[in-house]
Amino acid sequence: MAVTDKRYYHAIQIVPDNCTGCTSCVKVCPTEAIRVRNGKAHIDATRCVDCGECVAICRFHAILPKSDPLDIIHKFKYKVAILSSAYAGQFTEDIPYPTAKKALLELGFDEVAEEAFVTDFMISLIRDYIRQHREIRPILSSNCPAVVRLIQVKYPSLLPNLLHQEAPMSILTRFLREKYMAEKGLSDTDIGIFLIVPCVAHVTAVHQPEGAYKHLQDGAFSIGMIYGKIRERLRKMNDENPVIDTYEQGLTWALAGVEAEMVDTNDIRALSVNGMPNVLEILSKVEDHYLDQYDYIVLRSCTNGCVGGCLNVENPFVAMSRIKKLIKNASKQDIDVSELKSLYKEGEFDVVPLEPRSIMQLDQDIKQAIQKMKKLNEILVLLPGLNCSACGSPTCYALAEDIVSDKASIDDCVVLLKRHQKEED
Repeated sequence: MAVTDKRYYHAIQIVPDNCTGCTSCVKVCPTEAIRVRNGKAHIDATRCVDCGECVAICRFHAILPKSDPLDIIHKFKYKVAILSSAYAGQFTEDIPYPTAKKALLELGFDEVAEEAFVTDFMISLIRDYIRQHREIRPILSSNCPAVVRLIQVKYPSLLPNLLHQEAPMSILTRFLREKYMAEKGLSDTDIGIFLIVPCVAHVTAVHQPEGAYKHLQDGAFSIGMIYGKIRERLRKMNDENPVIDTYEQGLTWALAGVEAEMVDTNDIRALSVNGMPNVLEILSKVEDHYLDQYDYIVLRSCTNGCVGGCLNVENPFVAMSRIKKLIKNASKQDIDVSELKSLYKEGEFDVVPLEPRSIMQLDQDIKQAIQKMKKLNEILVLLPGLNCSACGSPTCYALAEDIVSDKASIDDCVVLLKRHQKEED
């Protein structure tokens, strides 16, 4: 059973047969998108930001991520894979990164590109954007799609603070599509470009991009799914030193903290934050103008950055260590980004300003809405204020909202029910 609301695509699905109604997912959802009713979890598609917190916490595999099936690549004449930088950290040291990259060609791709290719260009783009928009402080990184959607849902006043440029893999997609069309004489529809990603938010961003003028990619595959297929192929590959270009020095994008360190200069002060609880705290502080001294804040919903995504296979700390080793041993490469700079100056990477996502409207009629709000406050006084989630709602306030919206009953409150039973006894 998928998340239901045709206005929104989500890369998360609920398996009702596996759900025990334990409410663990309810407690960790940053936007209060999950409720447990009749012993089963349900996700409100208008609130869900695809952060994957519920996927990570569920011990019963009742909330599962989804991505595209690999066979969709065969719909295109020329097939291109773009690797998230987190991919490099998934393989043990006995499997060289070039081998893990080349193995993707064995799966049917014609070209394999890396997010790491555009890292240095992205740093110069971000610095330039910050200096051109001195009236906005702080500017918030837009690389993590879960954070972008979180701001839409919970902190809409901060939408103007977002970096209004495409994310690295989307910038690379635009560049490669133009390149292959020119070099190979292919039409736009002949070329299929697919992302190999570490988290469900990136899958959702491919299918329902926020702020983009068009769908840039043709699909997204989870690193975990691709990893399994690569391991099968590696057994059959005998080439120990494959001839293939890699960009280890640019793998920094997968790690929390490094983007901020690279952007930080004498005239730009940057801050890095990772992990959803920390992101929520910092966004609240930004909203209160408590952090206006910073020019740029990098926000990643996953622990340690993209290496912590729920579609990876390796522990985020182990993956981070492997990537750091690759970066340390990387040889310096001169990458020609002149075409990327030209596209940037032409505004090809600009995105449209985002609109807030309306999530809670008690009633279309203002008079009815006022009456419901009054009723909500009356109910809230009756509730214990423990925010225990035993009722299936994340907080007592959320339960009061659900009651006035006819989605729950005050009898769902276990604490009140026990009190009444004691009084009757």
